[in-house]
Amino acid sequence: MKKLNLKWIRVLMTASYILLIALTGLWLHSQLKTEKDSLTKDLVKLFTNVQEQITDSLMVVKYVYPAMNQQAVAEAQPAEVPQPVSVNLPKPEMLRAMRFLMKNTTPISKAEEKQLFRMDTIVFNEIFTTRMKENGWHFKSDWIPLNGNEATKEKNIFIPSHFFTNENGVMISNYDRYLYRRLLPEFAFVLVLLSITATAFLVMYRGLKQQMQLSVMKDDFVSNMSHELKTPIATVKVALEALQHFDVIEQPELSREYLGMAMHEMERLELLAGKALHTSLLESGKMVLHPELHDLEKLVTQVVHAYQLKLQQYGATISIHTIGENFITKLDLLHTQGILVNLLDNSLKYGVAPVRIRIILRELENGIQLSVNDNGPGIPEEYRARVFEKFFRVPTGNQHNTKGHGLGLNYAAQVMAQQNGGIRVENATEGGCTFTLTF
Repeated sequence: MKKLNLKWIRVLMTASYILLIALTGLWLHSQLKTEKDSLTKDLVKLFTNVQEQITDSLMVVKYVYPAMNQQAVAEAQPAEVPQPVSVNLPKPEMLRAMRFLMKNTTPISKAEEKQLFRMDTIVFNEIFTTRMKENGWHFKSDWIPLNGNEATKEKNIFIPSHFFTNENGVMISNYDRYLYRRLLPEFAFVLVLLSITATAFLVMYRGLKQQMQLSVMKDDFVSNMSHELKTPIATVKVALEALQHFDVIEQPELSREYLGMAMHEMERLELLAGKALHTSLLESGKMVLHPELHDLEKLVTQVVHAYQLKLQQYGATISIHTIGENFITKLDLLHTQGILVNLLDNSLKYGVAPVRIRIILRELENGIQLSVNDNGPGIPEEYRARVFEKFFRVPTGNQHNTKGHGLGLNYAAQVMAQQNGGIRVENATEGGCTFTLTF
């Protein structure tokens, strides 16, 4: 059910992100169209100004200068006192007024109109291109027929000339870079938005996945812990019932045996509770270790000696190998002993009968290395990096043929970290896995 929920969450996140990409794409397209429309209006305005400038210049040359020259000659006829002749170029407002009056009062044939007011396209393009560059527009402009194929293409901006004739117009191209430069802030905003959203979705999904995995591990932990608690509780209950109901108390030997069984199981419960508590305290930093100089070889020998009874029960053997002479280092005696017991417990649980455990002590240039190797099945590579996580156990489902609660290796990693050491695991080439402690 949880896997199904996670799948649907992934689908919804992906769909939401695709929809966001589509919406931002539409918004950018709209912004691009708005910029193009604004550029088109500015180009039309510039085109009209250049067209009027050239038309006014032609009118001045064709009509105004000749008329003013005739007026100057007529005014120079009186013989009294010669006056200097001065000719000034009329203002733009006067040029437009004169053009309007001449157009409406002087009859001009269509042929004469085309001949007199046809603009030189080469001159126009030069002026128009210069004016565009002054505005920062380095576009390509071509004078083309109004009915040409290029005029109808959407990628080009076409400006028709409606002053006297509809036959020609100017086509503007190569303006895409200008539009994209204008939209750089919008593109940057969209890129940042999509990046932040993708990162947020990814972090949320990974966090949710980890939470679900943690929930599964906690369920396994509770199930395994409950299973482990049942055995000592049942044993203590049987011992107490025997003492209460079967007159075992009248038999000192049997009473001591039952009390010893109860004490042993209570010690197991205490160890289990203590391990969980120590792990939490180490994780929160509330438990402070006290490293002192100790002989690691001596500690290993003591732990193995105390473990002999359990080894006999499993039919297991332990061999100790040393490489070097000086194995004195700083460590917390009690917690390091707990690490060794955890590693030996794991080797007994997962080793293949007859279990063979090999401990190797190696003196290094700047420390000491302790390796514990067994002949078990090893740890699959996909789980190897996670075996030191709290509650984590290699997935076996709700099975209890191998007891454990996912705290031992996490406890070992916490202790080694506080001792400025390290712990790692790798599968041995000859089979089994090897845990290596570095002091």
